[in-house]
Amino acid sequence: MERHPRPIRTLFTTGDAYRRGLTRGALAWGERRGRWRRVVHGVYGDGGAPATDLDVARARVLAAGSVASGALAGVLLGLDGVVLDGRPLRRRLLPPERVIEAGAVACTDGLQTLVDLAEVVDDGVWEQALESALRLRLTSLDEIRGALPGLGRSRVPGTARIRRVLARRPPGAPPTESLLETLMVQLARGVPGLDPPMRQVPVADHAGTVVARVDLCWPGLGLFVELDGQHHRDQPVHDARRETAVVAATGWLCGRFTWREVTTIPGTTARRLGELADQARRRPLPRAG
Repeated sequence: MERHPRPIRTLFTTGDAYRRGLTRGALAWGERRGRWRRVVHGVYGDGGAPATDLDVARARVLAAGSVASGALAGVLLGLDGVVLDGRPLRRRLLPPERVIEAGAVACTDGLQTLVDLAEVVDDGVWEQALESALRLRLTSLDEIRGALPGLGRSRVPGTARIRRVLARRPPGAPPTESLLETLMVQLARGVPGLDPPMRQVPVADHAGTVVARVDLCWPGLGLFVELDGQHHRDQPVHDARRETAVVAATGWLCGRFTWREVTTIPGTTARRLGELADQARRRPLPRAG
């Protein structure tokens, strides 16, 4: 099954071209006319646009007849937080079940990619990649935990990181629904005295009708958080109505945070979240139902 976050350039090898009946001269003519461009030796990309870093990385996999892994696999699978790191292509034998297709090249599957990434990224990025892999159903917590004993016996680098990040996850918590949610979960972890939030919690009115689902909340405090990412035209109106519905149904205190606040001023945002938590503690807890 092919997985990649966006349409990407079609690549082909000289062998592919010859099998389609093209000659060396025809390849050269097509490149001069902008029909394709050589990306690396033996691999071409459709169109005359300059090759991107991702084009080059994928082309090297094709040229070597190898498998994309590590950061390249993470990018191709659309994992949050992962960027190309320029590391040399890794050549190794992998079980067939650990290899899929992504970005039109052979690629490590979700589990193997997470294992590989644990060796080269920090805890924060690995957690972001994990949440998106779970969200995309590229792997599962059971599959990851099931692999840990073997990784430990083989002394696979990054095993300690995997165990550490998994230990921070609240039992039974669903995957976050966006990178912004993951970043907010990570930010909230640094607020003194604040427990991990519950995720994607449905909120019902007094009649038992679900009126909304909140991104993150602390029911014991009567506090919930709404996160504003990239909006569609009517999204602000929808969010305001949802916030009103939640407050009317629960009496909870709401904190609203934007992408910019979470990503560019996390210290200030963490302090504001801590202040909201303190304010919620001082209020009488709203009665349920």
